[in-house]
Amino acid sequence: MKRSLIKTVTIVLTACVLSGCSAVTTPTTNGTTEPETSIETSESTEATTTTEARGHYEYKPVVMSSIFLDIMGEDMYDAYKNYIKAVQNGEEEFAVKSENDYDWMLGQFPSNFQPVYEVYTESNYAGAFKDGKATFQYKIPKEELAQKQAEFEKMVTGILNEVLRDDYSDVEKVLALYIYFSNNYTYDYDTYNKMSDEPVQGICAYRFFTTKHGICAECSAAFSFLLLQAGVDAVGCGGNRESDGEGHAWTYVTINGKNYHVDPTFVMESGNCLSYFMMTDEQRYNEGGFKQEENRVACHYKSDRNGSEYTADDDFFAPLWGGTLISFDHEKKLIYYNDADGNPKTFDYSAFG
Repeated sequence: MKRSLIKTVTIVLTACVLSGCSAVTTPTTNGTTEPETSIETSESTEATTTTEARGHYEYKPVVMSSIFLDIMGEDMYDAYKNYIKAVQNGEEEFAVKSENDYDWMLGQFPSNFQPVYEVYTESNYAGAFKDGKATFQYKIPKEELAQKQAEFEKMVTGILNEVLRDDYSDVEKVLALYIYFSNNYTYDYDTYNKMSDEPVQGICAYRFFTTKHGICAECSAAFSFLLLQAGVDAVGCGGNRESDGEGHAWTYVTINGKNYHVDPTFVMESGNCLSYFMMTDEQRYNEGGFKQEENRVACHYKSDRNGSEYTADDDFFAPLWGGTLISFDHEKKLIYYNDADGNPKTFDYSAFG
């Protein structure tokens, strides 16, 4: 089996220790007129109280991170799009330029950008590629796969249209989904504990979506996927803690040409902590001990792209770190939060739209 097709994560997946955040308090009235976005609890994640302002997102069969595309190249991307069409049509082969492109594409692209296909299709391995065509196989009947995909698409668009508005900026989309994860998903400590004793199968974003719990690799993949579906450039990132070498995975977003670390796993069950929101490389190190030069952005196998070529150095969001979200006002572009000492603060993010 080629290394690009190995499904186990090459870093040890870690449980997350939460720190640096004050307790959640009841939101205060800020005097703004409707609509105001308040997402302090799972019940209040609606984009607004009016139906007209809710999202109208539709599922995108093909989404792609700019960094992932930069690493993998256009040939693999073209093969990936051909593969998607093949599955949609119930076919068993697709066009691809080389066996190397086939191996890398099928081993990497579905796990990042097609959660259902990752689980229910697989490579035919040796002999699959011949004369510009490659075959793959279905793990379940094609009709059943189509039904699961339809159900998944409905679930994804349901989340996006519940949480987001059509006119949200990229930063607002990241924040709204970040808090949605905090309030609606939990960490799977049972799976994490099992992993220290035996290999665990079925670790994937699809499991996270359908069970509403998982470990960091699943959480980060699911978060990145939702952001891509919402039009935000995002991809997975991973690293090993400097102190003990234990691994972790999170999300790397690119907005207005600048990169940021966002950790949806650390925020789960943390009371809307903002320490892991739009982090720089330095803040990522402060919250977890993950060094920039050792982090692996997008792909855990390509040794020539282990994170050192991508930097996150914009500290615009630094005032939020250590704080706890109260609410955000889409119209005024303000975030209301309590700082680490419990003092109410206001943060103006209008520079990001």
